[in-house]
Amino acid sequence: MKVNRSIIIKTNPLHMWAELQKISALQQVASPMLVFKPIDGITLPEKWESGQEYALTISFFGILPLGKHTIKIINIDEEQLEILTNESGTLTKVWDHLIKIEVLNNKNIKYTDSVEIKAGILTLFVWLFAYVFYGHRQKKWKEILEQSN
Repeated sequence: MKVNRSIIIKTNPLHMWAELQKISALQQVASPMLVFKPIDGITLPEKWESGQEYALTISFFGILPLGKHTIKIINIDEEQLEILTNESGTLTKVWDHLIKIEVLNNKNIKYTDSVEIKAGILTLFVWLFAYVFYGHRQKKWKEILEQSN
């Protein structure tokens, strides 16, 4: 199943692109709903790197452990303003995520999350969660970016 969610954000496209590449931004826009931590306390780099794989633990509101989550960065396309990941975890066999920034003008962007989800018999429930989660995440992006303008 696929989740597609978009939002218009009043921000400079280059500012959004720079923020999107920061690993710390994942934690910032996911919280408090999801908390990601590196496995075994490994220190993560400042920015996502194409071709790299990141092993994390994930928990719901920092309380309910959801197991392992691996993010493999397939491509960071600065020209198209897209990041493509192949992700998987304890609950999901496939969580492939395309993040896309579409420049509307120098003050507004359209930000889209497209996620392909495969979680066996849990797929519908994971899809429902993902739909809510990406709505939360996009609202957080909008708050963060519009406050920093």
